[in-house]
Amino acid sequence: NKLYNTVMKRLLEEFRKLPDYRKNKVAYTNPGEILFLSLLSVMSGANSFEDMAIWMKERKREISKFLERPFKSPAYTTIRNAYNGMDSKAIEQLQREWVEGINANTQGLTIVASDGKTMRGSKSKAMNEKARHIVSLFLTDSKLTLTQNQVEDKSNEIPALMALLDDLNLKNCVITMDAMHTQKKH
Repeated sequence: NKLYNTVMKRLLEEFRKLPDYRKNKVAYTNPGEILFLSLLSVMSGANSFEDMAIWMKERKREISKFLERPFKSPAYTTIRNAYNGMDSKAIEQLQREWVEGINANTQGLTIVASDGKTMRGSKSKAMNEKARHIVSLFLTDSKLTLTQNQVEDKSNEIPALMALLDDLNLKNCVITMDAMHTQKKH
């Protein structure tokens, strides 16, 4: 339980590093903490901002103890605003650094798998949008996603994957790819 608590506190500290977009920073809970707690609530079965707010309210005492200060559970609108106001690139960078930190502690050869998936339910006829296609790189041993990238319209996975690989500092890795990536340039 101590190891779990230490890991979770370290993750919370990483979330607290996210830039605070609010003009009035006097509120009880900063957006990074809200995102951290909402992640825990989703892992516990929450499916909406309302569910997240209920989860936090029901665990107010445990959260206060974990944060080591009084905790006022946010309304679901506050949680929604935290998501709407956060910089998605900063969140992706935080996640990437977190996973790379975990990977740095492993010994030996690391297997990194790449895969592309079409996101179910992302097509919108009303907005005339095609379904989104995402390419991901993930660590097979720890089952953690390193990074992901959306495939541009009228393109394919190849340029999206090459952009991901260019952005990462992978060392001592074997990268597995689909057959479509077996090209002379690669």
